Amino acid sequence: MSESSDYTPGAWSGHDFGRARQRYDRHVGRSYGDAQAKRVSATNLVPANVKTESPTPLVIWVDVTGSMGDWPATIFSKLPYLDHEIKTEYLGADAEVCFGAVGDAHSDRYPVQVQPFTIGTDMTKKLEKLVIEGNGGGQVKESYELAALYTLHNIETPNAVEKPIVIFIGDEMAYDKVTVAEAKGHAKVKIARQVTTKSIFKSLKEHFSPYVILKQYRMAECSLNREIEKFWVDLMGRDRIAYLDDAGRVVDVIFGILAKESGREDYFREEIEGRQTKAQVKTVYKALSTVHKVDLEDDWADLNPSPKPKGGRQKKKARAKSTLHKPATGKKAKDLL
Repeated sequence: MSESSDYTPGAWSGHDFGRARQRYDRHVGRSYGDAQAKRVSATNLVPANVKTESPTPLVIWVDVTGSMGDWPATIFSKLPYLDHEIKTEYLGADAEVCFGAVGDAHSDRYPVQVQPFTIGTDMTKKLEKLVIEGNGGGQVKESYELAALYTLHNIETPNAVEKPIVIFIGDEMAYDKVTVAEAKGHAKVKIARQVTTKSIFKSLKEHFSPYVILKQYRMAECSLNREIEKFWVDLMGRDRIAYLDDAGRVVDVIFGILAKESGREDYFREEIEGRQTKAQVKTVYKALSTVHKVDLEDDWADLNPSPKPKGGRQKKKARAKSTLHKPATGKKAKDLL
């Protein structure tokens, strides 16, 4: 499917990328004002917990501050494609997705927002309930640590067959600690004492399989980009970070992460090379070179794929369970209590 085509399988029949993008842009423009007019409090947007019976849940946290530009809208416009590929190729028909929004607890009214697990066309409704404040405090930090803390303690996945995948999409660093008041007030988590962001993410990696899609912060400020990159490498490890500077390719990079986790790398490469332009494929492969631990660009023979074997397309590779992660318990994490 080319980027300019509509995607119309099943329940998404009639979906148009352009109109969907315009719809979400309108939502972005009015969502904060509407929330204020309705006196929506921050606590209304943070449920005490979210639970799914899905064996293959996925959690996606999106930074919705001003520096992220059109990235949230791009993801929204491609929901049908995200839905289709998750269910049919990577996580299975019983997969469900939880969307969360990240802001800045030191400057924003809605620094953490979470929607219940869902799949299919209902994803549109869930995303439109997130308030796009578009602010941020200008400290080159956002409250990713609160999102991680919420994930640890308030997201329940009792039937997960493997560690649930968590993807953060952002462009700045996290704050270095969470106080007792911040945990309770913003993430509805009770902790006995202040905890560090390093300890939060250490526990997160024990219970979940987290990744970061990192957008370049500012083109002109190379030193800041290096500082942000070092922060996430120290926190997560380089193989957990995909560096991307093109909003249009963010969903493709999500698929690349899911392919790594589900053992579907061959399908992912065949699909993207048949659908995207050479330049688009190069952008995606460059972003995923750290995650897949190989130079996908070189391996693609200078962006000129070999002819397909005689007899048509290769048979679809059966979905393989990841051998990298032990099954998750699905219980709330207690490490930090």
